[in-house]
Amino acid sequence: MKKIIKGFVAIALFATMGFANSDLNIVKLKKVQGMFNAKSALFLDARGFKLYQKATIMGAVHFPNKKFKKFSKWLPADKNTKIIAFCNGLKCEESDFLAIKLMKLGYTKVYVYKGGYPEWKEKKLPLMGIVKECKNVAKGPYAPKADRALTINGAKVYFGGEELEDGMIDQFWLADQLNSGKGTPANVQLVDIRKASQFKEGHLSGAINVPWDSKAEKIDHTKFPAGKLIVFYCNTGMQSTDARGSLDDDIAKNVLYFDANVKCTGTKCTVEANEDL
Repeated sequence: MKKIIKGFVAIALFATMGFANSDLNIVKLKKVQGMFNAKSALFLDARGFKLYQKATIMGAVHFPNKKFKKFSKWLPADKNTKIIAFCNGLKCEESDFLAIKLMKLGYTKVYVYKGGYPEWKEKKLPLMGIVKECKNVAKGPYAPKADRALTINGAKVYFGGEELEDGMIDQFWLADQLNSGKGTPANVQLVDIRKASQFKEGHLSGAINVPWDSKAEKIDHTKFPAGKLIVFYCNTGMQSTDARGSLDDDIAKNVLYFDANVKCTGTKCTVEANEDL
C-alpha cells in the first residue's frame, strides 16, 4: 500500500513539474532580437546586482527574483505589456521564477529568454554596463596582496571584495591556483552548490555536492565537513553569493564564496574569475 501511495505522489509531482515548465513561454534569440529591435518589450535582468552592473542587455532593468515584492511597484500598469525575463544562461532558473511571479500577478505576455546574457554577449549584440578605467595589468601569475591573507580553520587563503565581511575568497588567486593545477590549499573544502545532476556532468576536482535550494533559500550546512574552510562555487558565482548570505553568522564565519565562472566536463574545468567592479 505504501509503495502505491509513493507511486501516486511521484506521478503527481512529475505532473506538477511538467505543468510548471510548459507554462513558461520560452523564446529563442531570433524572437528576442525582433522584440529588442522593435522596442516592443521590457527586458528584466534577474541576475544579481553586481553582474547587472558589470554588463547587461542594452536597456534592461535590474529585477532580481528574490526582491520581487519590493521591485513590483515599478512594473508597468498595463498587464498586456511584453516582458522578457533573462538571467545567466540555460542553467539559470532565476528568470523562470521571476516569470512565474509575473504571470501570477496577471501579466499576460511574459517570456523567458533562456540564452540570457551569455548568449547575447557571445553574439556581440548591444550591451550596457558601468564605465571602468582601463589599468595596466601585470603579466605573469597573479600576486595577491599580503594584507589580505587570513587563516580560517587552519586554511591559509586570501580574501577578495572590498572587505573581509563580504565573505568572498580572492577569486583571481583561487582561479590561478586551480587553472595552474596547484589545486586548493590544505584544509579547504570546495562545495559545489549546484543541482546533483549538474555536479555529475562535471565539477572541480575534490569538490563535494551540497545543493542550494533557491526556492527555500537554504542549504544543508550539516553536510559540510567539520574543521575545514568551506568555499562555495556554482556556474557563475551568483548563487554562491546567495547561499552564503543565507547562513547564520556562526556558520558563515567558516564559509567563503568563489566569484567565478566555472565550466567542467568531468573534472576537466576552466575557471575564469569575475572582475572586481
